[in-house]
Order: sequence, then structure tokens, then C-alpha cells
Amino acid sequence: SQGVWEPWSAQAVARYQAQGRPVLVDFTASWCLSCQVNERVALDQPSVQKAFQDANVALLKADWTRGDDAITQTLASLGRSGVPAYALYVPGQSQPQMLPEALTPGVVIDAVHQLPH
Repeated sequence: SQGVWEPWSAQAVARYQAQGRPVLVDFTASWCLSCQVNERVALDQPSVQKAFQDANVALLKADWTRGDDAITQTLASLGRSGVPAYALYVPGQSQPQMLPEALTPGVVIDAVHQLPH
């Protein structure tokens, strides 16, 4: 990873939302194979990273490897019971947009391009 991912916390999401920045949360775990694949084939691709940078998207990684309770509760609030899950918080919207569980660069870039400018 390019080192742009920060550890997830509800406070971090709220802070970036207050700044009017879009936020992508990558709910992942070291034992989740499809999570690793999505990160390699989509999220860490240069074209996707460039789209994130161009749109000023804050990138947060919610590491559920040890079953963190706060992450479990957040996943449940998003209607998910596990990982992978990808939540794109759009400025001005209270509920995030959920990306598919199987990512491609195109899917992610399209979602980023639809963000309000």
C-alpha cells in the first residue's frame, strides 16, 4: 500500500466529513482473502490512487483482523455482517454509498468520479 491509508475511527470519519471531504473506508482483515485481492487489483492500483488524490478522498482502513467491536457495530449499522465492505462517505449525505464486495479499478474510479465537486 502507498501509505496513504490511515487507521479507521468513527472520529476520523466525522472529522473528514466536517471538512467536507469524501471518505472511503476499507473494512478488511488479514485472514480475508477477497479483501487482499480487492486491495491488490483495485484499491492500490496507480489509476485508482490518482482518482482518490484528484478527488481529495480521505482513505481509512478499518482492520477487523481481531474482530474489533467498534468495527463490528459499524458494519452492522451499514447492513453488513463481515468483510470485505467498502463505504464511500459522500459530502452532504449522512449514509455512505456501499461499493460492491468484488472491486475493479473501474468500479472504484466511477464511484469517485460521481462525487460532488
